Amino acid sequence: MFSYEKVQTLNQLELFVYKYVTSHLEECKTMTIRDLSTQSHVSSTTILRFLKKMGFEGFSDFKYVLRHRNDRTPASELSQDLGPIGQFLKQTATTEYTEKMEEVARVVAQSNTRLFFGMGSSGSMAQYGARILSNYGMLTLAITDPFQPQPISERDYSKTLIILLSVSGETEGVLTQANYYRQNGAKIVAITANSTSTLAQIADYSLTYDIPENKVGSLNFTSQIPVVYLLEQLGEKTSKLVYHPEISHEI
Repeated sequence: MFSYEKVQTLNQLELFVYKYVTSHLEECKTMTIRDLSTQSHVSSTTILRFLKKMGFEGFSDFKYVLRHRNDRTPASELSQDLGPIGQFLKQTATTEYTEKMEEVARVVAQSNTRLFFGMGSSGSMAQYGARILSNYGMLTLAITDPFQPQPISERDYSKTLIILLSVSGETEGVLTQANYYRQNGAKIVAITANSTSTLAQIADYSLTYDIPENKVGSLNFTSQIPVVYLLEQLGEKTSKLVYHPEISHEI
């Protein structure tokens, strides 16, 4: 229902609506605009602005399409089962997202040293990402200790790339690492679920997967499937540039 190109035009409040709707499609079929406003914590005006950007004439038009979407366009079992994740996978097939991935792959290939950093579940994904690139013979390390002393400053890190993973994009430890390496000349790549986050804004390059966060108290259960997909795609595309430079014009 929502193309990647259109989602990229949303501001932070409109993204709240997008994330709620994509994870509560059945509930939205019977909601009023006031109900949706309450559940997504934004105003009715924001909802109408969101719908306009998505190509709907109004809330009634949106509900009609929502109720009849399976009749009009048969959905695959994959999309029905995965919901927002299925939508993300469709978005990665767009030309814009593919070009963004290829741009990041070039930066990874051109770097001498590659660092991954994350905390919690993102820390595990950082280790996985470092392992993928290491398997392709590229010097890559994972930093999983947020209290690890930072390297001596005033060194040339222009050939160093740090890839930062954070679901929210607002984790203090991750932002601290980003600021340190940026100040010392390193390139920053952000992989985050929040395209409007601080991390995404300060990074040189960002790969985002705007799916709803799933939190219970301080615990974050947001799916890491998009991260695994992005890391494996990044490793594959980078390896082609490293081992087959003659086809780099195709990447």
